[in-house]
Amino acid sequence: MEHTSAVTPSRSSPRESEGRKATLFCPDCGHASPLDGDWDERTVAGHRCVRCPDCRSVVDERRAPEPQPTSAASSLDRCVDTWTDYWSTWTTLLGGRPSADSDC
Repeated sequence: MEHTSAVTPSRSSPRESEGRKATLFCPDCGHASPLDGDWDERTVAGHRCVRCPDCRSVVDERRAPEPQPTSAASSLDRCVDTWTDYWSTWTTLLGGRPSADSDC
């Protein structure tokens, strides 16, 4: 039976980790770096993939977050929604849709 040893990440000194909240480790080669460190990050077809810069192993893969609408787009959406509600209310108050036999 063949035995393989697991790579254990080395602990950094207290000064190195001071101010850092998270460190990402490569399970294959043991490379360690902060989340915003030297990882190769790519987003393709809505999936974000993080690879180790040393051995190219996939360290993290997940669906990329949806982009948030800009304030101009959301303002336009609110304006259109308001106008639609206004128009719907007035057409209801004035008798709904014109009938097929009306002159209008």
